[in-house]
Amino acid sequence: MFSFRAKVVKGLSRGRQLGFPTANLEIKSLPVDYGVYLARVKLGRIVKLALMHYGPKATFNEAVSCELFIKNFRKNIYGLTLEVEIVRKIRKVKKFVDVEALKKQIKRDLKELEK
Repeated sequence: MFSFRAKVVKGLSRGRQLGFPTANLEIKSLPVDYGVYLARVKLGRIVKLALMHYGPKATFNEAVSCELFIKNFRKNIYGLTLEVEIVRKIRKVKKFVDVEALKKQIKRDLKELEK
């Protein structure tokens, strides 16, 4: 679909607080619609599956961002540049009524990594 490279930067650590630590990417815009995507992430010789959120953080009324939840990956990668290949769109960005509803949706989204 589309590939890009971006540096991992510090975020608000909200993903970690929710139980889904993410790598926040330093990128202004992408030529894809806002949404949640299945992606492959390459860091050196390692390739991992990931969920990528690109768009506003609607539940928290925050601006557009791009972040990755990388499956089975817990290393400190701040400052490193990742190569990201978007595989397919899973769903649109949406605003959830509360954090618990968001967490339930993330768990459903994570099932896409098993397919």
